[in-house]
Amino acid sequence: MQETFTIPDWFRGFCYVGAVFMLCMGVFIIYVEFTQIKGQNIIFVSFAFFFLAWSMYTYTRLKLVLSPQEVAFTGGLRPHHFHWADITSIDMARVGRYSEVQLTIRYGDRKLKLDRPFFRKGPFLEILDRIERYSPAGVFTAGYRQIKAEIQA
Repeated sequence: MQETFTIPDWFRGFCYVGAVFMLCMGVFIIYVEFTQIKGQNIIFVSFAFFFLAWSMYTYTRLKLVLSPQEVAFTGGLRPHHFHWADITSIDMARVGRYSEVQLTIRYGDRKLKLDRPFFRKGPFLEILDRIERYSPAGVFTAGYRQIKAEIQA
């Protein structure tokens, strides 16, 4: 059975609306530059709005697919596709100012990092259960076991 994990629908809608708004702001700045404020070089600000629009759109395309045979993380600049047998270690750490949980799956010479704030608490615990079910025994580190016990309590 294949499970797909993405961002919530309400946040996806917010990102789509935000991307359209940022795109409109970029076009508006270009319009103002060429019609009303000539020679002020504010056209370069529009590039920031176009970048934000693109970032918000691509954020909605991130998708984690867990099946009994393989793991796929698609939609980003560096997609990941690997089989469960390819995993060499699975670690978990607390990162950032708010000590958010980050899961690191190492396979081959690459690693996939999954952040708990992206998936929310409930789906993140489901992801951890699927990973424990499908991955080979002996790949979990002591840090993984300790933080898993903390977040389930």
